[in-house]
Amino acid sequence: MEPAGGKPKIHVVTVESKPSDPEVVDSFTLQTTETSPAAQAVNLAQLLQGRLPGMTYDSAVIKTAGASPVARRNRAAFQRAHAEGAILFVLHEVGNIGVEAKDAQGLATLAGKKKADLEAKAQGLHSARKYHDAVYAALAML
Repeated sequence: MEPAGGKPKIHVVTVESKPSDPEVVDSFTLQTTETSPAAQAVNLAQLLQGRLPGMTYDSAVIKTAGASPVARRNRAAFQRAHAEGAILFVLHEVGNIGVEAKDAQGLATLAGKKKADLEAKAQGLHSARKYHDAVYAALAML
């Protein structure tokens, strides 16, 4: 998830677990054109729901925003929280798959790896910076 100047985006990556090393199979971005946080969440959920039937996967994970070190009430945090909730709902409704939603440290713990090691591996699997968080999340589930 990326707030993207008031219009959140979802960066999606599918990763295949191969015997030797994971490999990125596909990556794409979904972006809403709505302006209110509730409408953005619904629109992103609809866009994702439209893409899922053509995909093959056995688990899904969302790298959520970590807690801010200083409590803030800014619009981006609310937009992201709305969108993350909508995406979780869609993923749970689509099928009987494992779904996780954790911040970077929680995903590293889930993977049993150090956060820095997981970040380095994610950067090595996809050349586009915007997909590194999505790859990071996918690697945590392998």
